[in-house]
Amino acid sequence: MHRSSAQSPRQESPLRLGFCLLMCCALWSCESVQPVQDLSGLDVRLTILHTGDLHSRLIPYEMVPQYTDEELGLAEGQGPFGGAARVATILKDARRNAGRSLHLDSGDYFQGAPIFNLFKGEAEIRVLAEMGLDAAVAGNHEFDEGARNYATQLERWSTYRTLAANYDFESADDPWNSRLDALIDPVAIFDLDGLKVGVVGMGNLSSITSIHEADNSMDVRVQDTMQTIDHYTALLAPQVDIVIVLTHLSLDDDVEIARWCKDVDIVVGGHLHVALDPIKVVPSEVVPGKRVLVSHAGAFAKYVQRIDLVVRDGEVIAHDNELLPVDSSVPEDADMLDLLHDYERELADTIDLTRTVARTRDRLRRFGSIGGDSPLGNLVVEAMQYRSGIETDFGMTNSLGIRTDIQGPADGQTEHDVTVEELYNVLPFDNTITTMFLSGVEVQEMFDYITQRSAGRGCSTQAQISSARFIMDCSAGIADEITIGGSWAPCNNDEDCEDTGEICSALRCGRPIYPSESYELATNNYVASGGSGFYVLENNTTQEDSGISMRDAVEFFMLELSDWQTDSEGNRVATDLNSLYPEGDGRITPRF
Repeated sequence: MHRSSAQSPRQESPLRLGFCLLMCCALWSCESVQPVQDLSGLDVRLTILHTGDLHSRLIPYEMVPQYTDEELGLAEGQGPFGGAARVATILKDARRNAGRSLHLDSGDYFQGAPIFNLFKGEAEIRVLAEMGLDAAVAGNHEFDEGARNYATQLERWSTYRTLAANYDFESADDPWNSRLDALIDPVAIFDLDGLKVGVVGMGNLSSITSIHEADNSMDVRVQDTMQTIDHYTALLAPQVDIVIVLTHLSLDDDVEIARWCKDVDIVVGGHLHVALDPIKVVPSEVVPGKRVLVSHAGAFAKYVQRIDLVVRDGEVIAHDNELLPVDSSVPEDADMLDLLHDYERELADTIDLTRTVARTRDRLRRFGSIGGDSPLGNLVVEAMQYRSGIETDFGMTNSLGIRTDIQGPADGQTEHDVTVEELYNVLPFDNTITTMFLSGVEVQEMFDYITQRSAGRGCSTQAQISSARFIMDCSAGIADEITIGGSWAPCNNDEDCEDTGEICSALRCGRPIYPSESYELATNNYVASGGSGFYVLENNTTQEDSGISMRDAVEFFMLELSDWQTDSEGNRVATDLNSLYPEGDGRITPRF
């Protein structure tokens, strides 16, 4: 099959941009070595292969499928799941049976497994290139090791187009920014045997602060979503048969794009790890009778979304989709196994991923049942605060830095071994513990921000804390009854608190904060630098980065907990974490 793609223009003035786009498309047409095929009046079939949010799950992994995964075809006993070699098999089989195909990835292929921590994205980009990926949108986690690393890995290994029309890399002083400007395009045009497909990329907005997780952060000016899409799709529409918007936004954003952007035919999205089967069909609010398709393909290499289209004279007249589970029933592609072999061997030689550090008898969840603190969140932040050499007044970390639950036992088993590999999946970021002193006023401001951020997300807390309690009043947007330290005796009102000066907060007695007093906080270096909007901490001059890995602190804490338990013969046994952290304890209590 003959395929070529246009060189896309940079984000410049509309007049110059339009001129560049037309010229690029003209050059693209001249490059064709085959006569232009007239598809007028014909029903043309196109297969779109959609992956997204791979999060470095290049190697198959064990998990206990939850209800949604089971409903979508992942069954317990069919593991290990995922893995690039199985995804490659699905993609090759799909292409073999399709006349025209286009593989699009909706971003966040970096970060989430130890292979990224060791190789910084080299393996992920080589894998996508080996898969024959056509285009990917730049996800927020592609910047987790900094703009320079992302640019370097793309330059060395990428064979596919990287898109983000809404990112303007304006800081010419930083060489890696200008390199990214040369590597990331707003749009791409693909000629699939005469069927012309335009693709506009839209990078993430809500998590743009992830770009600042590394020292070599970049200066990105983010463009308005709808205006950017309308601008680029209007330029593409006269030159292509269909227009696809490839996003790393959210499902709600994608539905709005489908509803209100008149030149868009399909939205291929990711970011929130949603898998759609069937894909959504959204009626256009601006083109009577038009129906726009929206696809999301899940996360962690658990699925590949296949979308089969029939296109006639620039209109999608029929479609079907199949969400293909990636489990042990899928053979592994030999070429991909060969590519991954040296990475797996070096990974095994460097990190003992199989070592057990604790045990669970039930799933240890990262989200609380009513939107407050969670058992896993409480464990993680206590591990940070109580780490030798840290030992501060209280601790706090961002909830979304804890990326997944700790698994429970599979059917027929009573316990689940928590391994070092699982800790990398739970805490993939190489964050370190930072300490700083806050006044009572700053503590109030920080907890108010947590409350306001959480209120915008269904009053589900966006932080986890230790040695502190508060009422998260989402309706008022303030943190109420904040306490740091205390006896934590049960209470219903202040009169129940016997220790002098304590108040009753979230059903426990604790010491209230005072504006002029100083409190030492342990947090992670990402939050300390203003990540996730914690700007109240960003300019604190008392910050000290301990250099202690957050993940190592959690591992050490679990091993210390194991010292507390012995079997009948006096031998140390791994901790049953559920007995110590059965559920959230109400230290963050939502008030709706």
